[in-house]
Amino acid sequence: MEDLMNDAEVFYQLMTRLRQAGLGASPPEMAHLSPPLMALLEQVANHPGSSIMDLAHRVGRRAPTISIEIRHLEKAGFVTRQPHPQDKRSVQIFPTQKGKNLLQKVQAARRETFARLLSGLSSSERETLLELLGKAVHRLSGAAVAASNVRRDSA
Repeated sequence: MEDLMNDAEVFYQLMTRLRQAGLGASPPEMAHLSPPLMALLEQVANHPGSSIMDLAHRVGRRAPTISIEIRHLEKAGFVTRQPHPQDKRSVQIFPTQKGKNLLQKVQAARRETFARLLSGLSSSERETLLELLGKAVHRLSGAAVAASNVRRDSA
C-alpha cells in the first residue's frame, strides 16, 4: 500500500507539472468558464435536448446547481433553453453555434497540446502509455472503452 501511495504522489506531481507547462491551457474565449462549466457545455453538446435532470445525472451534480450553471452558460450565449415538446413544465437544453464553436476550439487546443506531449515518445512508448492510462481510467470510472479504441474512434 505504501508503494501505491508513493506512486500516487509521483503521478500527482507529474500532473501538476503538466498543468504548469500549459497542458490545461484553453483558448482565451473560455477564460471565464470554469472546468465544471466547460464539462457541462460538453455534455449539452454531446446530448442536445437534455433536461436539467438528465444533465445533473450525467455530471454528478444536483439539479439546482446545474440550473444555475445553465443560466450562466445561457447568459454567455453558449446554450439555449427550449420548451419540451411533450412536457410543457420541462425545458430542453441545446448548444448554440457559439457554444459549438468554442468546444471545437477547445478540443483542437487540447489535441494540439496532447500531440506535443506525446511527440517526445516513440510509437511503442505512446502505445504503452495510452494502454496503461486507458486501463487506469477504466478501473476508476468503469468505462468500457480502452485507450486504443478511443484513439481509433476519434482519429
